[in-house]
Amino acid sequence: MSYRPHGAPQPLLLGYDPFRDLPADHLARLVDRVVDEVVVVPPPSKYTGQPGYNPKVCIKVLIYGYATGVRSSRQLEQLCREHLAYLFLTRGEGPGYWTLCQTRREKGEQLEAAWVGLFAVAKELGIEQLGRVVVDSSKLRANASSESVVKASQYEAMRAEVQRVLAEAEEVDRREGAQGPRERTRTGQADGGIQMRDILRRVRRALARGRAAGDGAAAERDRITPEMRQRLEAADQALKEAAERERKFVSLTDPDAEMMIGGIEKQIRECHSFEIAADAGSEMLMAAGVTQIGNDNERLEGLVAASAAKEPAGVKAVDADSGYFQSGPIARLNLAGIDTCIPDCNTAGDLHRGLPIGTTGNRSQVRLVYDKETDSYRCPDGAVLKFTQERMEGGQKVRIYVAECDCRGCQRCEECLRQKKAQHRTLKVGEHAELLAGVRQRFADPAHQERYRHRAEVVETVFGFLRGTLGYHRWLLRGAAGVEAEGRLFKLAYQVRKVHRKWSAAIATAQ
Repeated sequence: MSYRPHGAPQPLLLGYDPFRDLPADHLARLVDRVVDEVVVVPPPSKYTGQPGYNPKVCIKVLIYGYATGVRSSRQLEQLCREHLAYLFLTRGEGPGYWTLCQTRREKGEQLEAAWVGLFAVAKELGIEQLGRVVVDSSKLRANASSESVVKASQYEAMRAEVQRVLAEAEEVDRREGAQGPRERTRTGQADGGIQMRDILRRVRRALARGRAAGDGAAAERDRITPEMRQRLEAADQALKEAAERERKFVSLTDPDAEMMIGGIEKQIRECHSFEIAADAGSEMLMAAGVTQIGNDNERLEGLVAASAAKEPAGVKAVDADSGYFQSGPIARLNLAGIDTCIPDCNTAGDLHRGLPIGTTGNRSQVRLVYDKETDSYRCPDGAVLKFTQERMEGGQKVRIYVAECDCRGCQRCEECLRQKKAQHRTLKVGEHAELLAGVRQRFADPAHQERYRHRAEVVETVFGFLRGTLGYHRWLLRGAAGVEAEGRLFKLAYQVRKVHRKWSAAIATAQ
């Protein structure tokens, strides 16, 4: 068994002809070329029946749809029958919405190949990559209602109610299996079974009244569909895992979503983070992906490593905001010869307020002198700070020194002790302290400050395009796997539009 024929585009004899009528520099032609050149599809499965669609058809539809602001699979199915560009991409075939949904989730390797193929087109067009990447992330809301978020204090009651509903549904199935259904089968009517919101509201009302959610006659009305049974079982598992991990919140609609500060409103909501690394010269994405980690400073080294694989000469420099500053990673990048322009939060505060670098922060102004023989520090008034412990902090080894005497009676107390309830001067010395001090001090240079200010122009263009132009303010799919699949199409949407701009200009010049 083979796939349905999907040959090269050819002119038709009658009517509108996508091959003839679509402009030569149309975005659909670039998508068609890239997918046909680089995407390798697996052999079709050996089964009897009607041949399936060539995966390239669905991949082209998804890439073009996401690049033009259409990501609903049902809308894409309709456009495949009505829109000239989609007719060109599909050669008149009309894949259904379910086939498109499966392709979006299951053909990640082929979609990734299409993204990599765009770099070859960019090279042909003379788009240069400088090796300086700019890193940032944007928190997009998960496809989960605020009502579906359960607090830790409600886990036990919610699990009990979910398990009760599942147990009663099991009993109903057992009884109807033996005796037949109690009611006559009805068609063409909306299902009146219980929904997740009903369970959530019931538990919250019961908790507010101080009684169990299963009390009363509501249980007699609990009838669930097979799909709802799966959702309830998933919700029960999500509540169990959230309790084991000691999470403060969990969304029963999308348990993988994490509470992050997202959106223009900067509110704490259920989000997935979309992170990117863009080349400062070409403004092309060198790396992009989705993570459920809200702290950006843990993601810097991974993004730089992923970008190095796409940069012809490797990554030479990296720019980011203060959210990506962590002592260990910054030091390791500099030791590897990568020039960083990433301030810590105090340095960023100085830059924002126009203050001299080093003004902001909880750093004592009293300088200490190190004695190598005794491995201790001494203050100007003779107090000795001895080594007490070594631990990992900020991704690097840190040695802790604490004063032997009570420093509250010293005349330099106000300058030396910055914590209100501190009794002893404490000093933390990281293994890369001198290197990081130089990294911070570089921001005193106006040229370095200017470089930092212009980093946003590269990354905010990407997020502005996704949010403003395409209208992607929240994720459409749910769960970590679904959001990862959609994030793959996000980066393809931006990249193909970026390359198409240069590709279209080259065709116009040639004509």
